[in-house]
Amino acid sequence: MKAPLPARTREINVCGWQAVTALFAQHPGEVLRLFFDPPSGRRAGDLCHQLAGQKKVYRQVPAEELEKIAGTVHHGGIVAVIAARPLRRVTREVLAQWERTRAPLLLLDRVGNANNLGAIARTAAFFGVRAIILPDHPAQALPGDAAWRVAEGGMEFLDFYRVPALTDLAAELKRHHCVIGTSVAGRQLSPTELKARGLPRPPALILGNEEKGLSPGLAAVCDRLVRIPGAETVESLNVSAAAAVLCWEFFGPR
Repeated sequence: MKAPLPARTREINVCGWQAVTALFAQHPGEVLRLFFDPPSGRRAGDLCHQLAGQKKVYRQVPAEELEKIAGTVHHGGIVAVIAARPLRRVTREVLAQWERTRAPLLLLDRVGNANNLGAIARTAAFFGVRAIILPDHPAQALPGDAAWRVAEGGMEFLDFYRVPALTDLAAELKRHHCVIGTSVAGRQLSPTELKARGLPRPPALILGNEEKGLSPGLAAVCDRLVRIPGAETVESLNVSAAAAVLCWEFFGPR
């Protein structure tokens, strides 16, 4: 009886010049293959030189072939192929490090749209958040081609963690973080809070599902539930837009 073939490692297509150059700048050894169209080939010389030194594949291809490789027309003229990064585990050591460094944390509760995940990742990286925690839930989008493309390089500065249940983690985090949930039923942020956080502990911000918001159990665990003040013409912002506002409020420089 033949031995079973090893499972093929899932690969991710990193598309777009900004995302690809950030990948080469931060994690050049992860690049397995590189493809680009003729216009992008004129400025890809240094990237090709790096891959040549590692004896890795790089190739200029026609635009229609690049579209097939990327699996999308939104490839930005260049595609780097990498192995999918495993999601990290939240261990006691990780929790201790977050407590010691007062790390800003971002938790996503079943955010299902990959484009939203990518936009949130870009925002998080911009404001210096290094850790995004995701639940092990079928409705939760995971980092993949679309998220990488929309993040435009932000993925290179983030660590993604996956936990069985956000409720248990949030309860644990409350020992050393102020757990803040977003909810249309939450208390509206006051003008004072928009100028100064006034939090007793470093913030761990939770964003909910695009349609259902936070799960009731998770909302009950939060130290605070907040909503962004607006003109009340529509109920709420898109979750990625809300992430930008709230990351500025709770993680931005003062």
